[in-house]
Parts: sequence; structure tokens; C-alpha cells
Amino acid sequence: MSEIGNKISKADIDLIDESLDRSQSVSYNIFIQIESGRLSFCVYNTALNKYIVLRSYPLFANDSSQFAAICRSIFENDDLLGLKYKNSACLWVSSRYTLVPAHLFLPEEADTYLTFSHGKADDEQVLHCNSQTANLQHVFSCPAELITLVRTCQPFVRFFHQSAPFIESAVACMPATNKVDVAIFFYGHWLDILVMKNNRLLFYNSFQINAPADSLYYLLGVTNLFDTVLLSTKITYAGTLKPMPPEIAILKGYVDSITECEPSNAVAYSNYITEPFRKKFVHLFNLLRCE
Repeated sequence: MSEIGNKISKADIDLIDESLDRSQSVSYNIFIQIESGRLSFCVYNTALNKYIVLRSYPLFANDSSQFAAICRSIFENDDLLGLKYKNSACLWVSSRYTLVPAHLFLPEEADTYLTFSHGKADDEQVLHCNSQTANLQHVFSCPAELITLVRTCQPFVRFFHQSAPFIESAVACMPATNKVDVAIFFYGHWLDILVMKNNRLLFYNSFQINAPADSLYYLLGVTNLFDTVLLSTKITYAGTLKPMPPEIAILKGYVDSITECEPSNAVAYSNYITEPFRKKFVHLFNLLRCE
């Protein structure tokens, strides 16, 4: 447990398999996910092809400086985050990003790509990661202090944007048919919409949402771009949502088929990491696809 001022951060999800052996951490991978209200991580046993740890902290922060301080306290006090691992990756969740076709991408122009779409943000560093299956570069920004903090604990960490595992999972899991398939992911105040056809990415963008009906409005607009009737479109969804939230209840009245995203079934999970947790942290678990 860590305390910053009056803000206390304590893991509210702490699922650890009996097989965890801290002395063998160099044979494990660690995947970290940081977003505005939560810091989470999972540990993957490469020998067993199995996720053996899921731990998550709520972040009660009023501003960026407090956010950084709470994250620092978690990294300094958590007994697993500082161990040496075989591989490490950090997923940063933010709506500040842009996608660039790989053949047009120049690493030295990464700042220009991002600021053209979102403007310049103080105290942030521009990063990029690739999506081999979609032939894209994901360009995004992350607070510089947070990058330094993560690299202090995991010097060889690779940074990813949430769009990377989302796209990789869609390409891997959606059927190669001539029909348009749509996947949506809900965050606190925005959603990501992804459109696939024949295992090719046709569209990806983020939209601000202020009311449950906004998701229907944006989905109608996106499907109209591809001359597709929303009623006959297969929708896959995921996100930080409660069972049958109003967003999904509204969509069910307009969509013929709507199902929840699934994490990768090519790996095993500890019995403690049950299905609800796997779906809630689907991007975190699917980050393995980006490695």
C-alpha cells in the first residue's frame, strides 16, 4: 500500500498462482498497463505458456503531478514490479495517438505526425511501436516522467499504445470474410472503433463520448462510410464496462450480432484469473501478440 498526501493506492485485484517463483522471474515476462485511473500488470510464465499473476491498483489522482507520484510509490513498493524479467512491455492508454502506414513512416518525423493531429503537449515524450500484421506504426505520447519511472524498474521495457494489441487481436481473430466486421472498445470518456474486412484493417479512430447513445451515433457514421447496414454488422466489444451497461443495451436494439471480445486462447491462465478478469484486461493479456 502506498500513500501520497491523502490519496492511498492499494491493489484491489491481486491474483497470484501458486506456481509463482520469484527466484525464477528471469524466465517470466511482465506486461504493465497504465491509464488515467489504474495501473495494472500481469506476469507470464514463458515455460508454462501461462499467465500466473494479475495485479491492479486504482489511481486516485487529481492532477498529473499527483498521478506521477502515486505511480512512483507503487513501483517502489510493489514486490513484483522491480524484479528482473526475461521481457517487459508497458501499455499506455491514451486518446493522443495517430496511425501511420509503415511505408510512409520516418522515425525522425514521429513528433511531427503526432503534433499535426493533436498539438504539442508539455512534458510528454513521443513514442512509436509497430503493427506487423496491419503494416502500421502507432505514434503516441506519454508523460516523460512516467517513461523514466518505468525504465528505472525495467530498463529494457518496450512501450506500446492500446491500439496495437487491439489491432493485432482483431487481425488474428476476426474471420477472413467479405463482410465488414466492427470492434469497439470503451474507455472512461471515449471509445475506439476498428473496422476489418478480409483480415485487413479498413478504419481505426477514437471518439469522445458523453452519453450512452453516443456509441450508436458514431457506429452509424462509421458503418455508413463503408456502405454497410449497422443491423447486419457483426459487432465485437470490450472495455471497462459493467454487465449489460446502457451503451450495450442501446446497441443490442440496432445490431443483429454483438459479442464480447475474448483474450487470447493460445495461452493458459491461472485458475485465479477467471474469465471476467481476462475480459476486463483483454488488451493487457493480448499484449503478448505484439511481442
